[in-house]
Amino acid sequence: MGEIERVPIQRVRSERVESVEDTLVVEQNVTIEVDGEILIRTTCSPRQLREWAIGYLFSEGFITAPDDVEEIREADGVLSVTLTAAAPTEPGPLPPVESEWRVTADRILAVARVMVEKAELFRRTGGAHAVAIADETDVLVFVEDVNRTCALEKALGIALPLHIDFSRSLAFLSSRIPSRMVAKLARCGIPIVAAVSAPTLDAVRLAESLNVCLCGFVRGERMNVYAHGWRVGL
Repeated sequence: MGEIERVPIQRVRSERVESVEDTLVVEQNVTIEVDGEILIRTTCSPRQLREWAIGYLFSEGFITAPDDVEEIREADGVLSVTLTAAAPTEPGPLPPVESEWRVTADRILAVARVMVEKAELFRRTGGAHAVAIADETDVLVFVEDVNRTCALEKALGIALPLHIDFSRSLAFLSSRIPSRMVAKLARCGIPIVAAVSAPTLDAVRLAESLNVCLCGFVRGERMNVYAHGWRVGL
């Protein structure tokens, strides 16, 4: 299954109607189950499903390292995961991020520009979200997905086996920032979260309590900083 398809549509412009083709994103129903217990059912783009499973389990506290996963079997969108005995028996409490890492505001604006350049699926369809994980100099991971949360989880699932230092990384989202995304990134130890749109009030309060710098409306040469501005020199 591909992640895009061409379909016939009727396009209306003023009083003119024309028959054309449009490019749409494809979504797939997916499930993660661990030892036969279903953890989540959702939809996402039909690729990087194993990475999605790893990222979901890591960001929810079911694993602490890739080695905690013994096996992933995939069939018809169902990812059946077997964990090792070393995996946590259940997710622990959400601790504050301990990193003291800082970057400049210009660095966050630069990552935003790279996101725009890389967002090919969004340019073709207008129906995808993007997530980047970056450090002081490079965008290390970039993912687009029809589901914003799955895009985040896939990016984490790609980054984790690469041994990227999350304590010296920032996450950039093309969507708004709900508290759940802040929680997922904080659990991974990422100290800076930025996005093109707004955070929720709960996201700001959670970021404040978890030592996470939270930036929104990162567009062009401007952004709003909602929590822990010292991480970007404020």
